[in-house]
Amino acid sequence: MPGWRLQGVVIAVLALSVPAHAQMSFQGLNLNDDNSAPKSHKSKRRKERRHHARPARVEAPVPPPAPPPQAPPANLGLDLSGNAHPPTVVRQAPPPSVPPAAPAPILLPGLKMGGKGAGRGRLEAVAQQYKQGRYSDAAIAAYAAMQDATSTSQAAESEYLLAKSLYKMKMYHAALHHFSRVLARGERGAFFKPSLEWLFFISRKTVDDSIVLDDVARYANVEFPARYQSEFRYLLARYYMERAEALFQAGQVPEGRNSLREAQRLVEMVPNTTGYFAKARFLAGTAAYQDAEVATQPGQPAQAEALLPALAAFKEVIRVTNPRSATSIADWRTRDLAFMNLARIHYEARQNRNAIYYYGKVQRGGEQWLEALYEAAWAYYRMGDDEHALGNMITLHSPFFANEYFPESLTVKAIIYYENCRYEEASAAIDDFDRIYGPVQQELERITSREQPPSAFYDLLDDIQRKQRKQGSNALLDRILKLALSDEDLRRRNSSIQELEAEMDGVGNLPEAFRYSDLAKSVLEELKAERQAALNRAGLIARAKLEQERDELKDLLGKALRIKFETQGKQKELLEQKLAGQTVTPEELRRYRYAVAVGDDDEYWPYEGEYWRDELGTYQYTLTKGCRAGQSGADER
Repeated sequence: MPGWRLQGVVIAVLALSVPAHAQMSFQGLNLNDDNSAPKSHKSKRRKERRHHARPARVEAPVPPPAPPPQAPPANLGLDLSGNAHPPTVVRQAPPPSVPPAAPAPILLPGLKMGGKGAGRGRLEAVAQQYKQGRYSDAAIAAYAAMQDATSTSQAAESEYLLAKSLYKMKMYHAALHHFSRVLARGERGAFFKPSLEWLFFISRKTVDDSIVLDDVARYANVEFPARYQSEFRYLLARYYMERAEALFQAGQVPEGRNSLREAQRLVEMVPNTTGYFAKARFLAGTAAYQDAEVATQPGQPAQAEALLPALAAFKEVIRVTNPRSATSIADWRTRDLAFMNLARIHYEARQNRNAIYYYGKVQRGGEQWLEALYEAAWAYYRMGDDEHALGNMITLHSPFFANEYFPESLTVKAIIYYENCRYEEASAAIDDFDRIYGPVQQELERITSREQPPSAFYDLLDDIQRKQRKQGSNALLDRILKLALSDEDLRRRNSSIQELEAEMDGVGNLPEAFRYSDLAKSVLEELKAERQAALNRAGLIARAKLEQERDELKDLLGKALRIKFETQGKQKELLEQKLAGQTVTPEELRRYRYAVAVGDDDEYWPYEGEYWRDELGTYQYTLTKGCRAGQSGADER
């Protein structure tokens, strides 16, 4: 039986309370308030007047002689007699071209000039740059204002403007870092609610929307605006699904089931009028299936009654994503995953015909198509329909998919040939398995035998990807990469790491003023730290995946050797009988009757070794003789 699992979600580690329903409104920065604009233009006009009023250079008149100085009074202190008159002071008026000097300010120790008014004007200047689309200039200015802020409100507003500017520069990971810092300042801040809204914008732009799940869960008690309620509940439900998976792996089954139920409660609140309804129903089906699975005794199939909610949810996904429906939600990926899960549930219940029906509904050429062909081959094999099972193998082993990773398909192929007394074909299939996957297993043994940090395992996969881009394809490395990236969680994290690296490289393409600014240094340090944390997480997943595949390949190699041993034994018996002049084989070979009749929409075309893309997935292998009469889908002659 194939070792698949239902398409679901993966690991997270934080649990927080569920959202309370307190109505809050969003408010943001007023970019049109000019009441506090700085008045620096007046001093400029004074300077211009001084320049134009400067007199021509002429001979200055000789001033009159100064009066003789008066003797100071005898009493040098303050005269309180009432009879004395203050001395007359004669002041010469300044030339008309020199304005009177402003009095020098009196500075108290530790007092900065400018205060709140100067900070307000500085932030409004940043907001103006943002409105004009000068995002790199706005980011630099906002970062400087944040460093110089004299109050928490100014610091929060500066960081909010910085985060918005970075988002507009398509530096989404850097923007998320600063939006998270604004949120961490507390719910009472003026920019807390707008920053929550920006989380949704970032989740739609990044390849891995789960990077916002921690923040969404951290502030789950905050009531989001109505237009974001569906997205919020869907993302929060994903958080609880990932948390449940982590709890199950840690052996905390009751807590994991509680987390699943919380996810189910949230997705039930997503209305069918939103674009997140199909995804929400898919999560509901996955949660119901996992809950039924963990409630079942190990090694036993889940009860049919317990699986009914999962079946209903997956069927609803298919209904609402039907392209023929006027109200269809365009989501082919979720639709195909729902078909796959319906097929797997029926396969586990040994309802093979129903499983084959749902496998056949997966979009041809889509992301899940090859997996559906492989798993459907198992269902055909169970039913004794070897022709269809072998036909699916022809597609999987075609040159178009030479680097795909389906090692068990060759052993299934060998078993079918062996059971039909086609010993030469069985031996050839085992030889292909040894040739293709033997080196892969040896390389996995070498990789996983060394003690090294988790990030080193991801670095290995990253090196393979870089070699692919520079040097072209390598069959061995391609297969190792394929098997690692068959893990959905690792694939998402790999894409996110590549996105982070592209963001870091993009700093070098920004204007020079940004590249050499303190902000650029800070952004790069933040992105490097985030990348390293992502590398460690991806490395742990990669190591677990490679070790799992190493062990499974080792087991398959053992099975292949047993099949080869049995096959060679049968071939030896046939040879001995021929040498003895006997005409009866150990198991009497029978010829199967076969027909070339096909449906009205199809045409029978003999396969002669060539492959055409439009024929992939439609092959049937015609068995002309064998020793499994009556079980191969054809009548015995």
